[in-house]
Amino acid sequence: MLYRLILLAIIGIVGAALASWLAAQPGVLQLEWFGWRLDMPTSLAVALVIVALIIIVMMDRLLRGIWRLPGWLGQTVQQRRDKTGHQALTLGFMAVSAGEAAEAKKQAARAQRLLQAPQLTALLSAQAAHLAGDHRAAKHYFTSLTLDQDTAFLGHVGLTRLALDDGKQSDALGAARAALRAKPKSKLAAQQALILEAKAGQWAAAMAALDVVSARLSKEDQATITLARQKTALAYLLACEAQHVDPGSKAVGKYLDMALASDPGFVPALVLVAGLHAEKAKLPRKIVKQLETGFATRPHSALAEALYGAWQVTDGTFIARLIKLIPATGPGRVPAQIVVAEQAFVRGLVGEARGQLDAIAMTDRTVTAWRLLAQLVDEEDDMAVAHALRMASDAPRPHGWQCTSCRRLHVEWQSHCAACDAFGSLGWTQPDRITPERIMTSPVDASDRLDDASS
Repeated sequence: MLYRLILLAIIGIVGAALASWLAAQPGVLQLEWFGWRLDMPTSLAVALVIVALIIIVMMDRLLRGIWRLPGWLGQTVQQRRDKTGHQALTLGFMAVSAGEAAEAKKQAARAQRLLQAPQLTALLSAQAAHLAGDHRAAKHYFTSLTLDQDTAFLGHVGLTRLALDDGKQSDALGAARAALRAKPKSKLAAQQALILEAKAGQWAAAMAALDVVSARLSKEDQATITLARQKTALAYLLACEAQHVDPGSKAVGKYLDMALASDPGFVPALVLVAGLHAEKAKLPRKIVKQLETGFATRPHSALAEALYGAWQVTDGTFIARLIKLIPATGPGRVPAQIVVAEQAFVRGLVGEARGQLDAIAMTDRTVTAWRLLAQLVDEEDDMAVAHALRMASDAPRPHGWQCTSCRRLHVEWQSHCAACDAFGSLGWTQPDRITPERIMTSPVDASDRLDDASS
C-alpha cells in the first residue's frame, strides 16, 4: 500500500513538472479550416491532444468491456457451478469413505447436475448406490464406466465386487478377467482374478494372475509369504491336473519341482513325488534327497512312510537313518522326535520309541507324545498310565493343517479352507490352545475343482 502511494506521488510530481515546463515554452498554433481560423498556444494544443488520446483509450476499454460482458458473466457463472460441483464431488467421496449412503447419494446427484464430468460423477454415483445397497443402480453406473476406455478398468472392478456381493461367481470371474485385460499389470485386478480363478479350479489362469501380483510386490511386503504359499499350492494342483490327464507327462515333474522349489517341505507334493516312482525297484537319488530334505524341514508321518519305501531297509536301520534326519535344534526337532517314536512303536521297537519320548522335555510334549507314552508304559502300572493321560489333556496340540486366515484346523491339506474358503491358506503348524476344532471334511483336491469347473 505504501509502495503504491509513493509511486502515485512520484507520477504526480513528474506530471506537474512536465506541465510547468510545457506551459513555459513559447509558440502559437494556427489552424484554418472552412473559413475559420483558430489561434492557441502550442502548449495548450499539446495538452488537448494528450487529453484526446486518453479519452480514446478509455472509450476503447469501455466498448471492449461491454462487448465481453456476456461472456464474462457466463464464465463467472460456470466457474461458480464448477466450484460447487467439485465441492459436491469431494463431499460425496468423503461420504462414501465414511459409510454415509444417504449423504453420498445426495452429493452424487448434486455433482451430476452441476458438473460436465460424466466419468467422475458416474463413479461417485456407482459407489453411492453400492453403499446404499442399490445394486441395480450401481451396476448401471459401473457398466456405463466400462464404455469409456479411460474408466473401463474401474467399471470392471466395480462390477466384480457387485457380483461377489450377489454371490454370482461366474459374473465376478468374467468381470475380473475383463479388468485384467484392461490393465494387464494391475495388482488389484490380478489379486481378484487369482482368487476367482482358483475358486473356479482354473489353476493355470490363477498362476498367471499370481505372477502379475508377485511382480508388483516389494521384497519387504508381508503378502509375499501368502503368495509363496499360494504358488506352492497352485504348482501342486497343476501337477495333479497334469497327472489326471497324462500320468507320464513331463509337466507333472515340472510342476512338482516348482512346488518344492517354493516350499521344500510341502508334504502333499512330496507324497505325490514318492507315489509317482513307487513302482520302481529303487527310487532315483534326487527323489530320495527331496524326501529327506522334506522330512528334516517338516517332519510328517507320511514322509516317514515314503522314506521307508524309498530306503528299502530293515526296521532297525530305517529308524536309525530316520533319527539322523532329526534337526539338532529349532522348532522341527520335537515334531521329528515324535514322528520317529511313532514309527518305532508301529514297528515294535518299543525301547527306541521310549528313548525318543524321554528325550523331549515334559513341557514340549504334545498330546500325541503323552498318549503314545501311555501306551509304552507298563500296562499294569495304572498310575503311570493315568498320569500320562492326565498330562495329555493339558498338553499342547500336535502339528496339523491350519488355516492362516480363520485359524481352523483340517484333517488333510486342501486347496481352500472349508470354513472361510481362503485359497492356499493351509499351513503345517502347531496350533495354540484357543484354535477352533478340526473340520472333519474330505480334502478338496484338484479333481474336485476340475469337476466343479466343468459342470
